[in-house]
Amino acid sequence: MAPRGERRHLQTPPQKGASQELAPILGGKSSGPAQLSFGASTAVGEGAALDELRSARSGAAWVLDKTLREKEEAKWEALVASASGKAPPKVAACLNRCAPAVAWAAVGCEVCVPVYVKVFKALYYVLSKLPTDVLGIVWGLCLVFFGGVYPLTMAAFEAFRQCGGADTYAALHDLQVQYGNAKKALEDDDALDADGDGVADVEQRAVAETIRRKNYLVLTATDPVALDRGFKGLYTAWVAVIAVLKIQFAQMVALGSAIGDFLGQLLRVPLTQVLVHVMDKETQKWIPTIIFYTCKVVAIAVAIHVQKLLSAFYSAVRGGLLVSRNVMYVLDRKGVFKLDPNETYVDEVTGWALAAVGFYCQFSGGFAMPPFVRVLLWPFETAEAGLLWGIMAADETPQTA
Repeated sequence: MAPRGERRHLQTPPQKGASQELAPILGGKSSGPAQLSFGASTAVGEGAALDELRSARSGAAWVLDKTLREKEEAKWEALVASASGKAPPKVAACLNRCAPAVAWAAVGCEVCVPVYVKVFKALYYVLSKLPTDVLGIVWGLCLVFFGGVYPLTMAAFEAFRQCGGADTYAALHDLQVQYGNAKKALEDDDALDADGDGVADVEQRAVAETIRRKNYLVLTATDPVALDRGFKGLYTAWVAVIAVLKIQFAQMVALGSAIGDFLGQLLRVPLTQVLVHVMDKETQKWIPTIIFYTCKVVAIAVAIHVQKLLSAFYSAVRGGLLVSRNVMYVLDRKGVFKLDPNETYVDEVTGWALAAVGFYCQFSGGFAMPPFVRVLLWPFETAEAGLLWGIMAADETPQTA
């Protein structure tokens, strides 16, 4: 019988470090900080995380000033009114009625989006200072406790990692630079007072002229080649992710549909004998259709739940092993003790134990987060809904005449 280490080597080839799984997109090594760089423009110095959070808090403070808030809402209502002037009468009437709601939503986005951007930048700064083995622990914990709650998001990240994550980061950097250029040009124009009367010129222009000038400033401040490259990179990554998820979704729906057909055939006779006594004679022709479609809906719902169970189990196991192996690398790097995951079963035992805890937590919670946690994790909720919409939209085929 082969020794312990030899057995592992004969069964499977030596596995690379779990922390190195993140290296292709993070660009770091397990022994040093992860280089989560979008480019030099995103580099921040010491204390930048706190500066970002303070800036986010002060930047959102204006919404508490009723005068400034009403002034901003009035500006958006004027923009909607200007747009409705060129629309058909019925559309114009609808736009005018919706103008207050559009203004309120626009002001809300003006407040929330910069705050979340700055919070994410602060989070990015913290993560960029961590070694990749610590990042592996963080990502592993996310898989362990959230893999079944956000299955599409977790699967999308895995697909994104496999389909050229570094190229997508470069595309994001291009878009970030162009957004910064446009934002600076618009802010400088808002502060411009060419006639020196103490009132900004933007407040004295007509709405139509303001729109034309803003469009001109955005077009002159941005580079169309960089924008084209950035949007193409994002679109390529989106198509790759949707293609991977669509295959999984199609398998799930096909399984549910097949089970539904089987149940329909099995329950057709007994259910028909019941429904003929419940439904009117004129509507009894719908009984077979109702039975088969009901069985399909129920079967697909069950298949979705089973897929969620499988996703949660796989994510928990993979995340547990990722955590246990990266913990070993951290302990080895700190000099606590040296333990090679390829020479022991400790990583499997601890990883599977953690996976069991994570899977139980998700299953006992019905694969749903508490309301207050869902509010904090709304970007994941939005990503999950967006991915589901993308999969469903990809299944639609254009109608031909």
